[in-house]
Amino acid sequence: MDLPDLKPTPKYGYYPRWPEDGDAWVHPEDAALARELLPGLRVFRREGEFTPLAVLRYGDVRLRVKPALWQEVAWEGFDVGDWVEVLSRGMQHTPRTGVICEMEFDVRQGSLRYQIREVDQQIPTWYAAGELRRVDPTPPLGDE
Repeated sequence: MDLPDLKPTPKYGYYPRWPEDGDAWVHPEDAALARELLPGLRVFRREGEFTPLAVLRYGDVRLRVKPALWQEVAWEGFDVGDWVEVLSRGMQHTPRTGVICEMEFDVRQGSLRYQIREVDQQIPTWYAAGELRRVDPTPPLGDE
């Protein structure tokens, strides 16, 4: 008999506006950081339910919040911190390998968009999920 998967399926979403009632929806220790990151189109990963607070993650960043104005979006298979390859798509893009450093909801397209960091440089181009492929991290030079 198979046991049910007890690990909750993560949800993804963003906070397009800051609630009018101040900081009461954010854990007091996270309020300053939340003010730096929210509101906006950054898509956060949420594990579990809002009971009453949920933990949101954006790469290494962690916030504890209530649902407030959370807008859930469909996950496309990538997270901040994932290693990806940019597909050239018939030379439309410069082939690159890097780490997703920004993940936002594109309101006009109704989908997510991603920005990558190659070596230590953030690439200004935003990519759609179909323009990326997950890859294994590249080992540092000299680690063979």
